[in-house]
Amino acid sequence: MDQEIEVKFLLKDHDVLMKKIADLQLPSSQERVHEINLRFDQPDGGLMAQRQVLRLRMDTQARLTFKGPGITQEGVLLRKEIEVVVSDFEAAKRLLEALGYQVVMMYEKYRANYLIGSLVMSVDETPLGLFVELEGESPAQVRDAAQTLGLDWEARINFSYTALLSLFNQRTAHTFRDLSFENFADVEVNPSDLGLHFAD
Repeated sequence: MDQEIEVKFLLKDHDVLMKKIADLQLPSSQERVHEINLRFDQPDGGLMAQRQVLRLRMDTQARLTFKGPGITQEGVLLRKEIEVVVSDFEAAKRLLEALGYQVVMMYEKYRANYLIGSLVMSVDETPLGLFVELEGESPAQVRDAAQTLGLDWEARINFSYTALLSLFNQRTAHTFRDLSFENFADVEVNPSDLGLHFAD
């Protein structure tokens, strides 16, 4: 309860991934949808300093999420996560701003979800590339799902998309605040720009 257990992988071939999903007959739990995320912090960066996340997300519904500092266990990222559905995205944004929080980053992606038993597999099309995120009930379940999908476990990622953008900026001398398709329209991103390797 209130815990996130997940890992990501960078992939190079969307068509091969979708064929694998079809061959495994994985049921869809969410059709492909555009997702907008706003990350908030205090003016002094207090949440980031404590490795905490306050996020407002809009896809098929609006959700407000808190995440605590992450730890790595058996190669998988574990962190406290509390998420609630809110009825009005813009009103929730105004409420957070009235409390003194401010938007420090926007990131977007297209996401589709599939199920491997009780584990949720997300196919994320992001400005940085194609990722698969596996979120399960235990590190062992996550690792088994990666094996089922034929993913290279040694290429796993325990960073958030926020952290990956920061790594990209550091390695390429860009200064993007937002991980948006508009910002990356004319930017070619290579795995080496992220310090990553393809897992497929």
